[in-house]
Amino acid sequence: MMSGAFDKADQTMAHAIGGRLAKEALARMLNPSSRQAFLAACARIERRYTEACTSANDPCLESGCSCEDEVCLQPLVRADAEIRRAYGAEWATLFADPDNRDPFWASGD
Repeated sequence: MMSGAFDKADQTMAHAIGGRLAKEALARMLNPSSRQAFLAACARIERRYTEACTSANDPCLESGCSCEDEVCLQPLVRADAEIRRAYGAEWATLFADPDNRDPFWASGD
């Protein structure tokens, strides 16, 4: 029975790393403190995409970038699969430690 829980966790991590799970779904599988760490890592990833977009000097709007000092959704939408893989990689580093998982993982379901 315990090996089933490990198999499920390994499969879930593979799906996450492959970019097949949404950020919100990944966050819900972590305990509250790990969830906050994961969301902070996601914010850093999103900021990098925004900064790369800004530095390209090719704003979405003729008047310039509308997201000064904020995360812009446009580069995130363009890099959808890539960014989901980056989220998954960050999440997997936390989820690999069973202590970081939401308690439902301990039930073996």
